[in-house]
Amino acid sequence: MSKKSAKKRQPVKPVVANEPARTAKNFGYEEMLSELEAIVADAETRLAEDEATA
Repeated sequence: MSKKSAKKRQPVKPVVANEPARTAKNFGYEEMLSELEAIVADAETRLAEDEATA
């Protein structure tokens, strides 16, 4: 019988995904709250407009 040469496995290198640079600002509590209130106000306005046209 002949001996087969065993192939050594190459170590798997972890792939590091390059995350795009985030340009988001660090918001404090008050800034986050005011942003959320603005989003809710916009949503309420859109819902009212949709109901008016329906």
